[in-house]
Formats: sequence, structure tokens, C-alpha cells
Amino acid sequence: MREVNYIRHLNAALRKFSDDDKISSSHRSLYLAFFEVWNQKRFPKTIMVNSKRVMALAKIRSRTTYHKLLKDLKNRGYLQYHPSNNPQIGSLVEMFRFDVCSVQKMNKTHSVSEQVSVQKMVSFNKDNSKHIINSYKQSGPKNEQVVIEYFKKENRGALEAKKFYNFYESIGWKLNGKNPITNWQACAQNWMLKADEIKHDQRSKQPGQNGDNLNTGRNKNYGKPF
Repeated sequence: MREVNYIRHLNAALRKFSDDDKISSSHRSLYLAFFEVWNQKRFPKTIMVNSKRVMALAKIRSRTTYHKLLKDLKNRGYLQYHPSNNPQIGSLVEMFRFDVCSVQKMNKTHSVSEQVSVQKMVSFNKDNSKHIINSYKQSGPKNEQVVIEYFKKENRGALEAKKFYNFYESIGWKLNGKNPITNWQACAQNWMLKADEIKHDQRSKQPGQNGDNLNTGRNKNYGKPF
């Protein structure tokens, strides 16, 4: 893919903004924040973004406003957005390129060459949107034995390893049913921590060994030693 022309792309995007009555200054600010992150990452096909950082760059304080503006930019054809509910995996954004193709809508006033350019861009965006998530390939274990060996190194039992493997194997190694797991070892560590927390809570809820000895009910056996 041809390298992004910084000036040509930005000029085309600004022209598109000026022709779009639905775009406000807040939309421009958010888009330019995404563009800055995109530029810093050397213009990859997709970028993984941190919403807090982008909001700070765009001078946006409200998350509600941020998501509304982002949705508008997506619907108006400026970018593609794939949200993530996993704090370990940021949301994915694909910045549509305006430095290589015409972005004008097809109608009778445009030449055939312009219409062909628009068709190519639409096809390009549709094909890319299907493979955005696939570009971040999941990294699952090869088999159950690999998981068992990893759990043994962490001084955990084989049964716990099998429970972990069977659970994520049954849901296709995804988090929240959507996002593919990119590091199963980190996921296993979280599983172990959660298991320890559950055990700790269960122990704290159990009555003391001498709880019956302090029972002051009517049927207490006073011959029973403390």
C-alpha cells in the first residue's frame, strides 16, 4: 500500500469537513486527535487507541460526548471504529485515506474516472473492515498439555489448568465473547488471581473452629470442655 501523504490527506479531510454540514468544530478536534495518534504510529492500516489519551488531545472531558462524536465520524465515512470492552486491549480505529482516492459522492455531475475512484475506495474499506480484528491474531495455547505445564510452573494443579483450558476453549479463546485473547498466559494469571480471591473470601466467611463452644443456646452441654 502506498505511503500516506501527510499534507494531501489532511487537506482532503479538511475539504471534506467544510463540505459536510453535519460536522462541527468538536468533530474536527476529535478527528485531528486520531490523526495525530495515527501519524505518531507511522500511519498503519489500523491503530489501537486509548480513549483517555485521545480525549485529552481533543480537549473532550465527557465520555458520552466522545462516543457520540466518534459515532458521527464513523457514520459520516471518516473512519472505522471497533470498540473493545477489555481493558488489556484498546479499541481499534481504521483511518480512511483521502490522499489517494476521490471522496465525492457518485452522481451525474462527476466524471467516470471520479466514480471509479469512489467505487474502489468503498470496496477497499469494506474488505478492510472484515479483516481489522483478524490483523490482531489471537495467541492461544497449542493444546491442553501446554496449559498444564504452565500451571505447574506456577505451582498450580493440573485440575485447575484443565478447567481454565476447557472454559476458554469452549468460547473460542475470546474475552467477553468478542475480543480475541492475544496473550493466554496473562489471561491465565488473571484466572489464578481470581481463584485465590474466591478461596480467600470463602475462608473468611467460614465460622471459627471454636464457634460452637461459645454458643449460649438453651441446649448447651456444659460438660463439653472449651
